[in-house]
Amino acid sequence: MLNFMRKRSIEEWIGAFLMTLVLVLLSMQVIGRYVLGWSFAWIEEVSRFFFVWAVYFGFIIAAAKDRHIRVSVQIMMLAPMGQKVMLTIADLVWLIFNGIVIWFGTIYIADMFQFPLISQTTGINLVWVQLIVPLGFALMSIRIIQVMIRRWTDAEPTVIDTRLDD
Repeated sequence: MLNFMRKRSIEEWIGAFLMTLVLVLLSMQVIGRYVLGWSFAWIEEVSRFFFVWAVYFGFIIAAAKDRHIRVSVQIMMLAPMGQKVMLTIADLVWLIFNGIVIWFGTIYIADMFQFPLISQTTGINLVWVQLIVPLGFALMSIRIIQVMIRRWTDAEPTVIDTRLDD
């Protein structure tokens, strides 16, 4: 059990915690509404906020494990050095895209601080929900860079991991 717990990154713990919160909140809503005859209006909205954050942490986890969806049949036909080069080029394009999202996401967040959008149900400033966009892409970029470094420093001949297990 402890070995299982040590293998997990902070992103996995945060993502699992957020998904647990979503599960607990929505279970409370269902039980409250259909069993007890009451419900809170804010539960569904807060659950959506937590779910959005959990999805972004899932993206970060996939990037850290180099498990994002990609067409890899052509890359697998290359020699290991060719695989490394092609995957590095793809990751560099991905990092450029992430940089664009981070840049415009940060501008959007700055605008939301200046002109706040307030949630009708909870009264929460939606900047705290939208903050995950530039933050998530920044964290994902860090993980992509780590994967690129690991790809070039590890001595494993197979670059693309096709295993389904963790």
